Amino acid sequence: MHIKDIITGFIFGVSAGLSPGPLMALLISETLQGHRKNGILVSISPIITDIPILLISLFILDKISEVKHLISVVYFLGTLILFYFGYKNLKIKHFQLDTDLTGSLKKGVLLNILNPYTYLFWFFIGAPYVREAGFIGGVLFTVFFFIGITGSMMIIVVFTEKLKKFIESRYYIYLLRFIGVLFIALGIMLLKDGLSKI
Repeated sequence: MHIKDIITGFIFGVSAGLSPGPLMALLISETLQGHRKNGILVSISPIITDIPILLISLFILDKISEVKHLISVVYFLGTLILFYFGYKNLKIKHFQLDTDLTGSLKKGVLLNILNPYTYLFWFFIGAPYVREAGFIGGVLFTVFFFIGITGSMMIIVVFTEKLKKFIESRYYIYLLRFIGVLFIALGIMLLKDGLSKI
């Protein structure tokens, strides 16, 4: 059974889709201006950018795995990144949405390519997980990651008017803090995997 791979991928995807950042600002900006189609295009842009980054990360990990203990270092760095993501979310006190960005799929792809967190996630967290999970588990993790991220962003597009108020409310802060706790929990899980590689 690959329930763990499905749930983990989905959690990471939803967390990425609901987290504040340029992509969410662009998503809401497009929708508020009446360009719902463009909002949907923005929501699928991670699929275009992330799959090549994942494949390159897997290739690099395959090469460095030949060096003793180096793959464990990647796992430990991934753990630190997840702990940082979690700490960052737990420290959030307020959030103001900036919707000045404009564009669509092209702009969404560009924003994602220029986002360093995309590379950090896939090289130190996503790719090691996919590699460890095996072919089926890795595919399920990746598929449900994209279901989570695109699905949550499409929900934002459909319900933008209501969700914009929610995103600027204290309840969204509570949600981000909960996601922070999940990041820390997943970091502990990745640390355990890393220790097993020593």
